[in-house]
Amino acid sequence: MRYYTKGEVLKALRERMDGKRGTTQKAVAERLGFSAQFINDVLGGRRDVTDALASSLGFHKLPDRWVRKVPQEIEA
Repeated sequence: MRYYTKGEVLKALRERMDGKRGTTQKAVAERLGFSAQFINDVLGGRRDVTDALASSLGFHKLPDRWVRKVPQEIEA
């Protein structure tokens, strides 16, 4: 089982935003069910990654790290 750090969870969030395709923080926030301000605060380090945010990105929170909900080998 692979464990993920907070930084890797943030990287997964950043990867959802693609300026070339016009995917903005606002669009990603709406898709994930969060406010654009919350996403901006998390990316800016003003708020921490919550269990709900990690879950919406496909992670499950353990006490000090995250795991993928679906093993990566199975993910498309």
